[in-house]
Amino acid sequence: MPRIAPQLIRSALSHSPELAALLPACRDLNSAFNELRWIREHVDKTVGFNRKRHLEKLCQKRGRGVPLQYLLGTQPFGSLNIKCKPGVLIPRPETEAYVCYLQDLLESGNLLGQKLSELGNLRIIDFCTGTGCIPLHLFSTLQRSVRSLEVCGVDISLVALELAKENAKYNVAQGYMASSNDKQALSFQKADIFRDTDIQQFTGLPWDIMISNPPYISRNVWNYGRGQMGYSTRKYEPRLALVPEDDMPPAPAGLLPEDIFYARLLDLAQTLCPKILLMEVGDEKQARRIVQYCSRHTFCTQAQLTVWRDWPDVAPGSDKNTEDSDFTICTDDGKRITVPVKGSGNIRSIVITTII
Repeated sequence: MPRIAPQLIRSALSHSPELAALLPACRDLNSAFNELRWIREHVDKTVGFNRKRHLEKLCQKRGRGVPLQYLLGTQPFGSLNIKCKPGVLIPRPETEAYVCYLQDLLESGNLLGQKLSELGNLRIIDFCTGTGCIPLHLFSTLQRSVRSLEVCGVDISLVALELAKENAKYNVAQGYMASSNDKQALSFQKADIFRDTDIQQFTGLPWDIMISNPPYISRNVWNYGRGQMGYSTRKYEPRLALVPEDDMPPAPAGLLPEDIFYARLLDLAQTLCPKILLMEVGDEKQARRIVQYCSRHTFCTQAQLTVWRDWPDVAPGSDKNTEDSDFTICTDDGKRITVPVKGSGNIRSIVITTII
């Protein structure tokens, strides 16, 4: 990482030492000013005495790379406020974008073929749920549109599940969402998705939507960054939520070790039979490997695949070399498959629709 210019440091110090302390993490004055304002507002709301010293400590921690969300304790996600704490992955704006887009497609009827008000029943399951941001957002926004709603978040981490449940209670208490009732239920369950016995609790139910933001970072990127992952994430956020463990099963042919969760998720989809499967991916190279694998997986035999960028509801930019509207892969038997790509930004998720 390049050094901070001395004149930038002097400029920050002319305003306050707290602003200068934020520069190693923020890298520019505008970002530092914004974060200082948010940290100061947080201190004013939560600290009853010695606020200046508390502000100094938080700014120093942030300057050392501690994620802002861990310091403030929350991260907005749609209309909700998601509590964050060390040990659980922080929700990303790109995840929020595709979840909100999914919500819009569901409500309009453009995804399931009919509006939710006409559907009557909807079941959604989210694997590797973390803070619970995905099921919490969908539960809170779809309550008004569907009479019978069941949303379930699944994770192997007890720390994550505890926080997800806390987030549900917190957002209900804040009036951001309605609580569960006889017709509309939100739950969080512990399960290792690689254990068939753990998955049995979810079988036999007609799941409509299956979502997952699984661990998909390579060990090499986690260890060294490689320009793809920042120091702050690697030092402070949980490896379990980002990198497949070393003792995972071997990846099928054509996939890399960091792709193993996608192979398992497709197997689970074959068992749970969702109408829609949405999986977040790391980049275009990984997306191409997964699409290639989908071309020979039974779950995708009669399915339609679409790739979404970071902002799936935004028109692509003018540079068609970086934001193509589709990409083509070659299957094992030599056929060429063209997969549509929606939105703007980096490749972010794969959507598999079995309703054709």
